[in-house]
Amino acid sequence: MDDLIPATTTQDDVDEDIPVIRANQYILIKMPSGNQKVVTLRPDSLVSLGKFGSFHANDLIGQVFGHSYEIYGRNQIRVTSNWALEEVEETDANNREIFDDSSTQKLSFLDIEKLKEEGMKGELEGKVCLMSMVQQMCGHDRINTCIDPDIIQKMVDSHASFDKKTEFSKAKYIQRKQKKFMKVFTPLRPTMLSVAQYFFVKNPDKVRNMRIDTLSQILSFGNVHANSKLLVVDDTQGLVISAVAERMGGFGTILGIHDGDNHNYDILRYMNFSKHVLDSVTTLPWTKVAKDAAQEPFDYKTEEQLGNMKELDRNGYYRRKRGYEKLQAAKQSLWDGNFDGLIVASQYTAVSILETLLPYLGGSRPIVIYSIHKEALLDACVWMRKSVDCLNPQITESWLRQYQVLPGRTHPEMTTTGGAGYVLTAMRVIDFPTQAAVGMGSRRNKEVDSEDGRSVSSLGTRGTRRGGDRGRRGGWDSGGRGRGGRGVRNAKNRSEQASASALMTK
Repeated sequence: MDDLIPATTTQDDVDEDIPVIRANQYILIKMPSGNQKVVTLRPDSLVSLGKFGSFHANDLIGQVFGHSYEIYGRNQIRVTSNWALEEVEETDANNREIFDDSSTQKLSFLDIEKLKEEGMKGELEGKVCLMSMVQQMCGHDRINTCIDPDIIQKMVDSHASFDKKTEFSKAKYIQRKQKKFMKVFTPLRPTMLSVAQYFFVKNPDKVRNMRIDTLSQILSFGNVHANSKLLVVDDTQGLVISAVAERMGGFGTILGIHDGDNHNYDILRYMNFSKHVLDSVTTLPWTKVAKDAAQEPFDYKTEEQLGNMKELDRNGYYRRKRGYEKLQAAKQSLWDGNFDGLIVASQYTAVSILETLLPYLGGSRPIVIYSIHKEALLDACVWMRKSVDCLNPQITESWLRQYQVLPGRTHPEMTTTGGAGYVLTAMRVIDFPTQAAVGMGSRRNKEVDSEDGRSVSSLGTRGTRRGGDRGRRGGWDSGGRGRGGRGVRNAKNRSEQASASALMTK
């Protein structure tokens, strides 16, 4: 991979059983509201989480992923138990008598902010929960700190319908207030699952509305594994390239075809890949794919010329030389062909991409094409069915729905995505029109003696039987095997009738 994406992970980080947070790496921050944020941990910097507060990056560097941290004091953090893990009890109560509207809550947002300014939040250590429900939700026997109970108590007291709620509804109400006012965050390690979900929620147009379940099907249909040689056309800002690189782990070759002189694989840098993984990814512009594409030769300098150049100019020459040699290596890798798979998620028509890149694909290799619109894949599917180079083209659509799984309250979530695109899959085959099939042919063409003494091949006899059956159905032309079969059988019948007449005459 070119130097536009520096490696932020070493091989020691990859080999660790429990990876830790390193400096200058990208991490995902899960905030109490459930939203996520991508931040870069630069030493001696201050990371802001908006209304939830700020913390020093140095306090998080060197810690492990997955722990929850509370912001307290002056931008300080401390480890706390995961507030999202609580034990839910079963209940048979219902909310039929509740009429929840804006008038039920007497405490306004400004009143709550005033309470916070008066110091009813902040230093939480040593405080106790005032309500048993808060104890159940926070697990106070397991957690040293929680949100200031005075604020929740005042909100509960000012809620007109709180006493009519079920125990579970009361707990949900308290949990919502905790998410809104508590200052606890969880750093998450960037993986393909977390990064794909983040961009699908944050900016779905950037990844062409590709959901994680569709991405997993693309990897499965494409038979992505280590030591593969894959050809990828990725217009999802590097989401597909990142998924393929993570699956292969740096073992194999990935050739990405892109627009412009430089690639636009922005998501690739969020994955914190090591140099070993990044080196397995090479890129090639569309303008350099054709073998007859015009390109100016590189002006190589001699040692004497390099000695007379300034250091800045000499460094620029070496940089251009590395770029030229990488480009030539990528072109030669494409022209060598025999790729193990073709994965496409592009804005261009699938037929034009297939016509250009299909010759470089090896035989019996998968073809996977993604598009958010089904109509964009129909033309490619028809083209594949007519082509002798593709086998078994089919279009599939994935569906994903999240469920809430709780005792007595298991149901699908009220809101979900309408779709996540379509996937066209096929198998690349090599056609040899001049080469006849071998194997069964020698046995079929063996000649046998017929009853009338004439030599008839077994293939002709088989054709006679098939021809007679098809002839009775009325579906064979005059030059086909069906009529030829009937002719042989009729000649045989006439020969038998002539022999019988001769015997009767005698």
